[in-house]
Amino acid sequence: MMKTKILHIINDLSQNGGAQKFLVDLVLEHNPEYEIKILVLCAENDYLEQLSARGIQCFNWQTLSLSEKWSLLRWPDLVHGHLYPSIYLALLAIGKKRIQTEHCSYNRRRDYPLFKFIEYVLYWGHHYTVSISEKVQEELVKFMPRYQHKYRVVHNGVDLNRFPMTAKQAHDLSEKATINIGMVGRLHEHKDHETLIHAIAKLPECYHLHLAGDGDRKASLQRLAQSLNVSPRVHFHGVVSDIPLFLSDMDIYVQSSHVEGFGLAAVEAMAAGLPVLSSDVPGLDEVTGSSEYLFEVGDSNLLAQKVAELCEDAALYNSASHYSVNRAKLYTIDKFREGYYGIYQQLCTDK
Repeated sequence: MMKTKILHIINDLSQNGGAQKFLVDLVLEHNPEYEIKILVLCAENDYLEQLSARGIQCFNWQTLSLSEKWSLLRWPDLVHGHLYPSIYLALLAIGKKRIQTEHCSYNRRRDYPLFKFIEYVLYWGHHYTVSISEKVQEELVKFMPRYQHKYRVVHNGVDLNRFPMTAKQAHDLSEKATINIGMVGRLHEHKDHETLIHAIAKLPECYHLHLAGDGDRKASLQRLAQSLNVSPRVHFHGVVSDIPLFLSDMDIYVQSSHVEGFGLAAVEAMAAGLPVLSSDVPGLDEVTGSSEYLFEVGDSNLLAQKVAELCEDAALYNSASHYSVNRAKLYTIDKFREGYYGIYQQLCTDK
């Protein structure tokens, strides 16, 4: 039987991005009836060795000749696009099945009339647009209702086997001189690290903040920490490759964001058994599942209060930790993969 050929197109494969990790998680374990290749728009590829070990070829758009680019776009049965501008490049695979993943509940292109027409062509040109959460799809329907018959939802998933899936216990905190708060995410305008740093300034000196991730806002965040006199308590770890190990050193996790399509990092923290607090934004509210663990964007007072309450009340801490572990079970990597490969199979049945 001939294999179904899938080409993924994405801007880069940096470990600093959620969509990039999404793609790698999707393709690393796949049914042998599929042959998968990845086209990356730039040279940055932190997962090359890992992907190559699984027999997945990666191509750099910048180094391909014109004929090689054309041949690669003609190769697949189905093209799966991720992120802007890669999703537009997928449209050049004329005559092929095409899907795109909507990774975020908001993008700036929706604010400009010129892009409205271009986005119209984009959604018209894809057989399916798959959102990573119900809230992302709701925002998409508001923006482009015409093609909602082409919209689907497949929730992101986490490989729970990489995490302990056991609740942390509050009695462990009483023996610690330092309480560690963690957050994983790019230092980018979509995240709200500022509110988290302001919250640290309102908490006793035993509370320390650990930020995993890198980005163009690092310098401004360091200046903010300095201006609030909390620099010694705010630790920038850069891009962290071993997230389970990073989370194992934390006592509580906060996902502070302005925009968040799903919140994969929050689910990973739940799987690590940590109490998780999240910004009340579309996507994160869905994943978190309870207003008890949400705070308004920018409300550092409420965030600091919730952190202190969790860490000072053993019953609350233990309850939040058990809640996290049970919540993580909803978002398995197997369900995630089954959702996408089911769509691939549906589209390619009549190839």
